[in-house]
Amino acid sequence: MPSLSDKNITDKRVGDKEVSEKKTGESEKSANYSTENINKLTASQWHQIYFSMMLQGHKIDHLQAEFYCYQQQQLTIPATLSISGKHQQQGAPLNNSYVVSPLTLITGYAKDEIPKVQFSVLRWISYKLIKCVEKPLQLAGVGSVQTLNNQCLSTNMYSAQWANIDLPALRKQALQTSNEHALLLRSLNNQQHAAIIERCEKDAWLAIVTRQVYLHIDWQAVVAGKDLKHDLKLLKQPQWQFKKLFLKSDIKRAKVLYDMLYLQKYSEHNIQFTLSYFINAVQAGLLSLYGLFYQEKMLATVGMVIIENNMTCPILGYDTQQPQKLALYRRASAFTIDYAKRHYLHFNMSSGAPDFKRNRRAKACIEYSYVYCQHLSKPKQYTWKIFAWLTQHFYRAILEKQGL
Repeated sequence: MPSLSDKNITDKRVGDKEVSEKKTGESEKSANYSTENINKLTASQWHQIYFSMMLQGHKIDHLQAEFYCYQQQQLTIPATLSISGKHQQQGAPLNNSYVVSPLTLITGYAKDEIPKVQFSVLRWISYKLIKCVEKPLQLAGVGSVQTLNNQCLSTNMYSAQWANIDLPALRKQALQTSNEHALLLRSLNNQQHAAIIERCEKDAWLAIVTRQVYLHIDWQAVVAGKDLKHDLKLLKQPQWQFKKLFLKSDIKRAKVLYDMLYLQKYSEHNIQFTLSYFINAVQAGLLSLYGLFYQEKMLATVGMVIIENNMTCPILGYDTQQPQKLALYRRASAFTIDYAKRHYLHFNMSSGAPDFKRNRRAKACIEYSYVYCQHLSKPKQYTWKIFAWLTQHFYRAILEKQGL
């Protein structure tokens, strides 16, 4: 992997050439999750390996970005600089992946979410508002930002050292890479990241409401209700078994299941991980990938990322052609909840399926992206400030009142 120093480590993402996969023998066996050592990588090691992996060929479809890495107070901080307009590869989609471009959350992903709003008038207002702000945001460069600590997951995670980060020093370091782009920190919430948010606000970063996420961070306070108790009983059925995945054929099947749910059923704007990403992330220890087997056939999958005592589940999928009575989503979700509880992990369940997650005793929490734009032109600063105000006074209210 590239060596790290106090200076920026820079390298642009390379082309679509796949890296060669290590061959895994057929004799490899599945591990029981209850006995797995989950802390094999430190936070610094995880980010170093991740940064190296993302430079080794095409890992996420519909993602146009250059990758950088910074060192700050013994923190390894990967970053992405999203590419748009004339700098995009020929034939690249207008909507870059939302993990590197906030604009896609508005022009693509948010539009997909509008049908979930209960009242037709509110749906109409939401759609018109998106159309009104789309072009100004595009002109202001909202689609091209430098995202710090970007793991390119639906939910980025922050190690404990971030609570003491010298944010002005990191900001100056990042602006040496590019002073034409706003800086962004994704996936911050007041329950897990109060100290980071306080530092952002002291350094004049703007708060942009992005989603409502669901957290399990205090397991002693969790009293399992009827739904969760029923789901956990599903894990004890002997004919169903979760196995950790090592074989390339199993990992390939897991990708198919993820695509069926997140891309084909939910939204094409979700993260489009390639097979190379799945294989390399598993082999490098970045992703713990499990398959749910019934009568020797894999019907569902979950992939968990764990950094220190924090966990998120960016990979979840199941065979959407199977009958609903098999309860595949409930089984997969129950596995992740049970896994986090057994290992006393702070589990950010991300957004989506709000009623389901509340019924499993997860706590709703507003998530923010914090943006630094003080170095940009006044018109761009004003656009960012208006955008932030709209999310705080309009979008947040929809999220909370509609329970999204």
